[in-house]
Amino acid sequence: MSDMTKTLWGQFMTAFQDQIKIEGVPQMLTGPTPWNWGGKNPPMGSLPYQQVQFLNIVPASPQVDPNTYGMKQGFGDQYRMFLNCLMADGGEEGQALQQKISDASHNLFQIQSSVNVAYQNFKQQTSSSESFDDWLANEGLASASQLNQAKSQLKEANSNYTEYMQKLKGPISEATKRYDDNLVTVVGQDGNSVKDQSAFQISETPWDYVNRITGNNFGGSATAGSAKTFSLDSSTKQWSDSTVYGETELGGLFDFFGFEAGGEYKKVSTEHFSSQYDISFAFEDVSIVTVSPGNWFNPAMPANYLNGPFMPGRSGFKNGDDAYYFGKGGNLARIVSQMIVGYRPTITINAGSEFAQQVTETIRGEGGFFIGPFEFGGVGGSDSDKGTVKVDGETITCTSSSNWGTVIGLGTNWVVNPR
Repeated sequence: MSDMTKTLWGQFMTAFQDQIKIEGVPQMLTGPTPWNWGGKNPPMGSLPYQQVQFLNIVPASPQVDPNTYGMKQGFGDQYRMFLNCLMADGGEEGQALQQKISDASHNLFQIQSSVNVAYQNFKQQTSSSESFDDWLANEGLASASQLNQAKSQLKEANSNYTEYMQKLKGPISEATKRYDDNLVTVVGQDGNSVKDQSAFQISETPWDYVNRITGNNFGGSATAGSAKTFSLDSSTKQWSDSTVYGETELGGLFDFFGFEAGGEYKKVSTEHFSSQYDISFAFEDVSIVTVSPGNWFNPAMPANYLNGPFMPGRSGFKNGDDAYYFGKGGNLARIVSQMIVGYRPTITINAGSEFAQQVTETIRGEGGFFIGPFEFGGVGGSDSDKGTVKVDGETITCTSSSNWGTVIGLGTNWVVNPR
């Protein structure tokens, strides 16, 4: 990846985040994602497979995994594994509490033996017929105090262990049952139902979104939308990398420009990109869609059991070679909380005549032109619903005419704050 590609991705991310304020940390995408899940007739009583597949992920931590840029599959599966790896017998802490019971029991036995000897000695020396209980209440008062203290210690140890195990076993069992009881059925890509999926819910369906911003005029302009425009240019070459995306974190991103040829992605080199450039992005609408896991997920479990107890070879945070769940790089590091969706972007690029000529020659007759997370149709006024790409001198204008929105990026949050 060229330095210019890194610069353009960084500028795009910064400019976009400045324009669209989202919850948590922005996670940008590196491939076009049409937001048409379920089409015009979303499945009744089910969810589209594309929604489940796209959102059931563990987003990469912002400042790790630079070569994956994206995500790990199966947040729901990783959460179920987390529940499976919690030790219902209490692990080391449970064993320590059990040891305290054993120690207290042994101590009580020794004191009881000592007190019995003292009572027998008293009877022999005094020829008394006083009962053991009466002796404890009178002559053996000091022994009674020792005995009561030992019994109290054993009772407390038993109580602590019982309380700990109730707190441990109950929530684990309940969380596991909650997971199993709330998996859903989705409609697979072949139209058949796929059962037992840990799905994420969205606050608005793609169909409802388009109807909302077009005034129930599918295929029309976003007359009721919220238009957004932002730009970047050579003067904004230095971008902020303090929270999300430093240059070193962009190593896994695709090139900023590319094209589709025979179903394969190929890059458009920025070798001839002018040192003086400007790129503008205009959307008929940009909206935020809330994302949340289904009822199978109990957010209290990671918060309450971030330290386990875990099965051997597992840990809450990074610990040697253990498989770990939370913090940077963890199997449950982050969770998707929002989607940023846009409708019919128009992108205008002025980066010199040489780059414009290269684009003209490269994408003529090809299937599509990629700019960041967007895709447009071929050169020459293509009627593709992905839009057109036109070159006029050194100005490249890409206009989308898609009837659906596009997922531009994600908002993500830590499942458990790193430490």
